[in-house]
Parts: sequence; structure tokens; C-alpha cells
Amino acid sequence: MSRLAGVGVVAVVALLVGFILADQVRSQLLTPSNQVARYQALVRSVQDLEASNAGSRRQIADLRAQIDALESDAAARSATTQALQSQVSDLRAHAGLVAMHGPGVEVLLRNGVPGPDSGGGSGYLVNFQDVQDVVNLLFAQGAEAVAVNGRRITPLSSFSGSEGQIVIDQGPPVTSPVKLDAIGDRNRMVAALDDPSALPGVRARQVQFQLHLTFEGLPDVSLPAYDSSLQIPNVAAS
Repeated sequence: MSRLAGVGVVAVVALLVGFILADQVRSQLLTPSNQVARYQALVRSVQDLEASNAGSRRQIADLRAQIDALESDAAARSATTQALQSQVSDLRAHAGLVAMHGPGVEVLLRNGVPGPDSGGGSGYLVNFQDVQDVVNLLFAQGAEAVAVNGRRITPLSSFSGSEGQIVIDQGPPVTSPVKLDAIGDRNRMVAALDDPSALPGVRARQVQFQLHLTFEGLPDVSLPAYDSSLQIPNVAAS
């Protein structure tokens, strides 16, 4: 009886040892498999991350290209806008619509004295043609803007008058002394005004009637903008 019990105990012990060994073997067999699975999962994660990063880099490159294109377009538009603004400013200045200042000249025309042989003529008086001739000379010699007695001259300005009265753009009559201010190439304008062959009508009457013509270059001359509120003489509101 005791022998059978001993055999049974040995059998139970052997069975337990077998279970333990089997469990150890199983754990040793599963561990490499799990490591491989984890490695493969890690590789897939890395590959997915690289693919995602590559897509992000492409998107960033596309966005940068779009930004560059927009910046180039904005720069081109800005340059075009600036060019147009500059042209508009030049046109406004040429049309006399803006006040200006800069180096220039000041010219003064004053009546002379009637001579004994003038026959009652008005040759000693400064007339609108004298003023127009001086204005044309100044513009021809580099003037950027001209004003007569503070009235800005434009490309559309007209001159008329009689008997010593000068009418500019249908404004109020101007009489001697007449002051002309011009902005532009000061040296060139002074040289032209000093040329004996320039302004022949004025030069002849300087000798005959002592018509007064003086000028000087100035470092800074200020001109107003064109005044469009023209005053028409001899017209009154009813």
C-alpha cells in the first residue's frame, strides 16, 4: 500500500514538473514571436510616419510655392500701382492741380514810359503777348510750373487783353507790374532770359520805352495749385 502511495506521489511530482517545463518552453517560444510582431509593428509605424511626413513636406512645398506666387503677384501689382500713381502725380503737377516748390526764377515785367514819338501808342505798356512770350520761353527752357501774379498756368491757359490789361483764363485783368514765378532748371531759365536774342519784342521796347524786365534765380520758389474758380469780368449775378 505504501509502495503504491509512493508511486502516486512520484507520478504527481513528475506531472507537475512536466507542466512547469512545458510552460517554460511555451514562454520561450512565444517571446521571439512577440518581439518579431512588435518589430514589424514598429517598422509599419515608422513607414506610416515617413509617408505622413513626406505628404506634409509636399503640402508645405506647395504652400510655399503658392506664397511665392502670391508675393510675386503682389509685388508686380504694387510696382504697377506705384508706376500709375507716379504718372498720375506727374500729370496732376503738369496740369497745375497741386502746389509745388523748388528752385526756380522770378521775373518782373513793368511798364515803361511813353516816348515823344510814340504817337499816343501803348508800346510802353506790358501787354498779354509779353507775358505769354515769357511764359513760353520759361516752359521751353525747363520750367516745370509757372505762375503769373500768383495764378498758376496750365497747358490749357489762354492769354488775352488790351491797353496794358492781361487776362488769363478769363480771370480778372492783370496790370503792371506783372510777376512771373517758375520752378525748374534755374540756370537754364536764367541763361535764356539773359540771352539778348530772346524776347525780341520786349528787348526792342526796353530800348524805345524803357520797358522794365528783370529776373533772378532763387533757391526755393513756391507756386499755388491752379484755381479753377475763374472770375469772369463784367458779369454779375442777376
